[in-house]
Amino acid sequence: MHVAIRLYDGVTFPDEAATKVRTEFMPIISKIPGFQEYYAVKCGRDKVASVSVFKNKPGSDDATKAASKWVQKNMASYLPNRPQSIDGDAFAHLMMGGKKTAA
Repeated sequence: MHVAIRLYDGVTFPDEAATKVRTEFMPIISKIPGFQEYYAVKCGRDKVASVSVFKNKPGSDDATKAASKWVQKNMASYLPNRPQSIDGDAFAHLMMGGKKTAA
């Protein structure tokens, strides 16, 4: 499992940005091969984080490219600053009910 985390600072109109992410971006990322999960999180008044989970790094890399292109085209006024980014292979995973999986 490969996880990519992005932290956006200086977000303008976060509620409008959230609507665009739900209605426009989530359908795009969900069709990328290897897609597992996606989360967008409000982290205060002007910060948003995203967490993308894919089966492998190639899928995650494809999602990063698609997200970057989509943000530049559709979200530049909402996300004026480049995100801080980290990614890597998950080495532990725990689900509700105690189901543990190795990555």
